Amino acid sequence: MPDEIVRTALRGHPVRVVAVTTTEVTREAVRRHQAGAAGALALGRGLTAGLLLATLTKDDERVSLQVLGDGPLGGLTVDAGSAGTARAYVKNPHVPLPAPAGGAAVRRSLGGVVGRSGVVSTIRDLGLRENFRGQTALQSGEIDEDVERYLLESEQIASALVCDALLGADGAVQIAGGILVQALPGSDGAAIVEAAGAALRAGGLLRILGTGVENADELVLAALGDRFGEIQLLDRRPVRFHCPCSRTRAATSLALLGNAELSEMILEDGKAEVTCNFCRARYQFDDAELETIRRELSKSTAPAS
Repeated sequence: MPDEIVRTALRGHPVRVVAVTTTEVTREAVRRHQAGAAGALALGRGLTAGLLLATLTKDDERVSLQVLGDGPLGGLTVDAGSAGTARAYVKNPHVPLPAPAGGAAVRRSLGGVVGRSGVVSTIRDLGLRENFRGQTALQSGEIDEDVERYLLESEQIASALVCDALLGADGAVQIAGGILVQALPGSDGAAIVEAAGAALRAGGLLRILGTGVENADELVLAALGDRFGEIQLLDRRPVRFHCPCSRTRAATSLALLGNAELSEMILEDGKAEVTCNFCRARYQFDDAELETIRRELSKSTAPAS
């Protein structure tokens, strides 16, 4: 089934629930980066968390999420939009991940590969003059736990955020998804958020994913049922892997090197290659193209006569 995100509310309670399935978008990211088990799990949790964060406002929004730890994974970067597009990369995607001691149904720890010292930072782009930036210290390295802590500490919103991916014995992604439960600002919904989060964190989400839920609706119903009241669907959006990189953007990044470095590159190498960190697309430029970029840069930086 295609990935999707649903936004819902608990009727009669000041609480909203967002659920997202990210199996295909995670698989695409894993394929592009040829990620091992640790990278696949980090990409799954990170893409899911980024998409959930991008639903916090009613406006068109882009969220950049970074989890930078001192572990061998080297850091995770996610770019997600409220329209359901997402992309991500980890610095070292081939790091191994020990097999779970209790079988596939046990939540696998990322703390050892992400690290427990570092930062979680976000940039929210609402299309306004200034972006909103926030940052908290990394604590567990489990990604979703640290993003939840970011919401509580930096944005001061009572939140329960649980994301996961179920991996096969070969490290392949079988299913991925997550849920965000939030009290509305200034409300008394924190008790419901705490209760829902405790149930999800106690292995509930992983067990639900293991049943093979087919869409985000099933994810919400299986996680919350009618324990907290009737679930009211607000909207539904498809989710897909999308990278807006292009040859034009690659040329712009080369121009940022400056006139001197471009000249040196033309003389010594006669070519250049730009690789997108997010999708691994490669853009090659020959010496004539590099000279065109250099000349355009010289024109734009030349003092007015």
